[in-house]
Amino acid sequence: MAIIENEIFKRLKKLKQNSYAPYSKFQVAAIVEVEGNKLIYGVNVENASYPVGICAERTALSQVYSQGYKKNKIVRMYLIGSSIDFTFPCGMCRQFINETMNPEIQIILFKDNGDYKEIKVSDLLPWAFKGEDLI
Repeated sequence: MAIIENEIFKRLKKLKQNSYAPYSKFQVAAIVEVEGNKLIYGVNVENASYPVGICAERTALSQVYSQGYKKNKIVRMYLIGSSIDFTFPCGMCRQFINETMNPEIQIILFKDNGDYKEIKVSDLLPWAFKGEDLI
């Protein structure tokens, strides 16, 4: 594993503890790396009214855009969850990621033991609904 991924893994594990998941107990942390090696963090935040919560991926990507970055400035995304296996983004996040990140960008998924898997945005939602579909 590259040094950056080892450091990112440590940060993700620590960041995951900031998750607010009192109902599901399923903590997720995401880090989006943008140009200049800047890291932008996100965690899942639940609510008693379940649809009101937000996932870690959307939290991080919303901050990317709030800080003035666009999809062409995103280098990669890192993700870890509470499951034994790799945590993949939910369907809503897959759509959100597809819209806000370029298809060739890597997403590095980590297990809690440090194992990781590399996928691309385009792997998440092969028949994505796109803006062009609205016309």
